[in-house]
Parts: sequence; C-alpha cells; structure tokens
Amino acid sequence: MKFGENLQKLRKEKGISQEQLAEQLGVTRQSVSKWESGASYPEMDKIVALCNIFHCDMNVLINKDITEERERKDATGIVKNLFQSAANYVKKTIYLFEHKSFKDIVKLLAQVIIIICVILCFSIPFMLLKEIVISLFYTGNNWFSMFFSKFWEFIFNAGYVVLAIATFLYIFKIKFLDGEEVVEIIEEEEVPSKEEKDTGKQPEQKQKVKVVKVKSNDFSLLDLLSKAITICLKGIFLLFLIPIVIGTIFAIVVFVLLIAVMFQGVFLFGPILLLIGIIVFSIVIIEVILNFIFNLKFSKRRIIITIISSVVVSSIGIGLSIWYFLNLNVIDDVPKGFKLETEEKVYTMSDDFSIHYYDYYYTDFVEDDSLQDQVRVKIEFYPNINHVQLEEVNDAVFLDFYEVNSISLKKITNCIINDLKNGEVHNYNELGRVKMTVTSSKENLEKINQEWDY
Repeated sequence: MKFGENLQKLRKEKGISQEQLAEQLGVTRQSVSKWESGASYPEMDKIVALCNIFHCDMNVLINKDITEERERKDATGIVKNLFQSAANYVKKTIYLFEHKSFKDIVKLLAQVIIIICVILCFSIPFMLLKEIVISLFYTGNNWFSMFFSKFWEFIFNAGYVVLAIATFLYIFKIKFLDGEEVVEIIEEEEVPSKEEKDTGKQPEQKQKVKVVKVKSNDFSLLDLLSKAITICLKGIFLLFLIPIVIGTIFAIVVFVLLIAVMFQGVFLFGPILLLIGIIVFSIVIIEVILNFIFNLKFSKRRIIITIISSVVVSSIGIGLSIWYFLNLNVIDDVPKGFKLETEEKVYTMSDDFSIHYYDYYYTDFVEDDSLQDQVRVKIEFYPNINHVQLEEVNDAVFLDFYEVNSISLKKITNCIINDLKNGEVHNYNELGRVKMTVTSSKENLEKINQEWDY
C-alpha cells in the first residue's frame, strides 16, 4: 500500500514536521510515525482530514503513487482543461444569447463594437514601436536588414493579433459571461404527507419550471476601458521585452568574447565593466517588466540598489573606454599582411568605346595627351576581400566584381588583436575599396564620359 510513502512525501513537500501534523489532526507524533512506516492505519475521519490538509484525492492518497499520479495528471490534464475551458466558454456564450431579448442583444453588440474599436486603437502604438525597433537595427539594403525587418514585422503583427483576440475574449468573459448566471431550477414531485396518505388523496403533480436568474451587473464602461488599457499595455511591454532579451544575449556574447581576448594579452577593462553594467541593468528591466505583466511581487529596494550599482559600473566602464580609445593611434591605412593587387590593361580608342561601372567604385581620370588612340585602365584591390577583373565585350569594358566567399576571419581577428596590443587601429574599411584609374587624352576622356553608364 502506498499510503505511508505518500503521507511522508506530502508532509515533507508542505514543510511540516510529524509533531505539527499530529497537532493539526489531534493525535500523537507516534501515531503519525506509525502511519508513515506502515505499522498502523488512520481512521476514516483522519484520512479525510489528511486529504483536506494536502489537497489530494483519497483514492490517490491510499492506493496510488502520488508522484506518478501528479505527472500523469500534468501531462494529460493540460489539454483536457483547455478543451473543457473552451467548451464552457462556448456554452456560456450560447446561454447568454438564448436568454436575452432582442433589445438586450442590440445593446450587447453595441458594447462589443466599442470594445473592438478600443482594441484596434491600440494597434497604433504597436506599429510605431515596430517601426522604431526596425529602424534601430537597419544597416542598409542587405540580407541582415531584410531578414530582421521581415522577422520583426511578423513577430509584431502576429503578437498583436494574438493579444487582440485574447484581450477581446477576456473582456467579453468578464463583462458579459461572468456578469450573468443561468440557473435551472427544476421542482421535484411532492411527496404525500401523512394526512394525505390517511385520506387516500393524491398530491398534485407540480410542473417542472425552468427559472433564469440574472445577476446584477455593475461593470461600468470606465472599468472596461481601464482593463482594456491595462491588458494592451501589458501586451506592448511583452513585445518590447523581445529586443531587450535579444540585446542582453548579444551583450553576454560580446562579454564572453572580451574575456577570451584577455587571454590573448588585450585587457579591455573599460568595455568589460560597461557590458557588466548593461547586462545587469537589462536583467533588472526584464524582471520589472515580467513582474508588471504577471502581477508578481518584487523587492523595490533590491531593484533600486541594483539599478544604481549597474549605472555606476557602466559609468566607470564608459570613462575607462573613452580614455583607452582616445589614446589609440589611428592609422588611415589597411593593416599589415594584406597585399594590394594591381591589374592594368590598354584598349584601343574608338567612337563606340565605353566603360561600364557602378557609381560606388572610386574612379580617377588622368589626362595624358600621349595616349591619343589608346585608353589605359588600371584597377587596384585587395584579393583577400574582393575579386575584380576587367572584361571586354566588343568596344565596351566591364568591371567584373564580387566579394570573396572565403574571407579569412581568423586573419582579420588576429590583425585587430595585434592592433589593440600595439595601441593602434587601422582603417579596415579600405580593405573593401576598389579603385579604377582611367588614363587617356582629354578628348578621349570627354567621349568616354558621354557614353558612361552608372
């Protein structure tokens, strides 16, 4: 029998001793000890009292393993409760419309329209917040910006739809379904009295009467709007929580990278302290938002002390970071180890000769009157980053350009670490620069510019 083991588990989970349980039941501690060891068995009234104390079923307490029963109930009860709640919601809604007059239904629908309009009005701050977040992470027309904007737009739109539907169903429930109660009263047949039995008179059969009792509803429109605003604000804070969590994770990743860089001999104490302050502050903000959404209690004193501490640590980190970066030697050139490659070709000048290129290349035109019938085109690039070549099709010259897929991130990382060790910082943007120099006579350059494609 599982009773003794179950009793011991429940008592320890509740955190009470055998003496305390015995005092609640009005028995001795030795009796509780015997029950748990299986030496004796309590009376029925004590079993009922135990079920009330530990909020469990009598059959489970006596005959089943309470741990396995809880796991089974948790696994199967969630779906069952969801379906049961949905069925009750639909049933109450049907009862609501069945027992209302046409005038009451019109009034109900008018209030429903007002609720929907209020919820739709809250789509405006949702959309504004979406645009703000997308603009913060916009880095140009690249795959990251496109992916992030589409992903964030889906999150916001889906989140608003789910919150709007949940808000409407919740307000409809507390405003209409919980405000009215349908009670069916069915009178039973009357039992003959002693006098009626003596006289042989049969009692009159009473009809079964269905009575609908409607509770008074003092739920004002102001309360309705207040609850709608509160729920929508919680939804906005919940969506606002997503970028904070993503930013916190990103800050933790950067913090780990800075710790790893320390083992390479680069000690960036300022950025590390700054990240520690940001991470702690973000965690506190996440906790405050979750407490607001789920109505949890938290220590205001601890929150205030933590925020002040994170601000102080971040301020120290900002100061040290500014001091460190101000002492860096900025070199307007690519780091050592990257070789500049040059390719030069000479073309015959003709009336139909043209050069096709994109306007974001750095292009220079050099006049050389000795080149009356020729055009010299020279390109400079870093092959570790870009692959560039000149292609000629008929009388047109094209600059074929694409990024190298096998960029050595390790090499670039090592260059950055070496720069930080030496207190220097190079211009890494120059690694992606492609320069084209066109040399010919003045007359030829003017003809080429007339045929130039951008």
